[in-house]
Amino acid sequence: MKFLSIKEYFYKLNTIGFILLLLPLLAFIFLYLWMLKNAAMLPDPETESTLLIVSIIIFFVDLTTVNLLWRMRLKRLNALIELAKKMDGYYTLTILKMAVYCGYSLMMAAGFFLTGSAWFTGLFILTSVLLVLQWPSPSSFCKYYTLRNDERDMIMRGTDVKKR
Repeated sequence: MKFLSIKEYFYKLNTIGFILLLLPLLAFIFLYLWMLKNAAMLPDPETESTLLIVSIIIFFVDLTTVNLLWRMRLKRLNALIELAKKMDGYYTLTILKMAVYCGYSLMMAAGFFLTGSAWFTGLFILTSVLLVLQWPSPSSFCKYYTLRNDERDMIMRGTDVKKR
């Protein structure tokens, strides 16, 4: 990723994060408003429970896979010496994690659209809250990596190399 400063780096990261957070929210609102005018497409309770069980299984498999990939890649990135390479790796991992959560949220919006069940709404909200709780910030970046004091100060303050 090309960035000119640390502030720009986190600005770009947060902008993409907001887009990935708002995309499923807009889809859910649109589908909710559509559901007010029309009935659910799959009113069968058995189909609804099957979709709910499958979506919960996908949620846990998805969450586990993303967290395992996150930890494995962070270990590999933590071994790097250059801060810029660590930041590039963190950027890619964070966007991947947010995209996976966004995809799952879109699946929950589709589940709500098909069934009209409040359970899909709850899972949608839970996924959105989990995404917000794992939001990238300079402090979370410093938490995941072992940085030297000057690197940590540079990230936390959003400044580049000190001029002497």
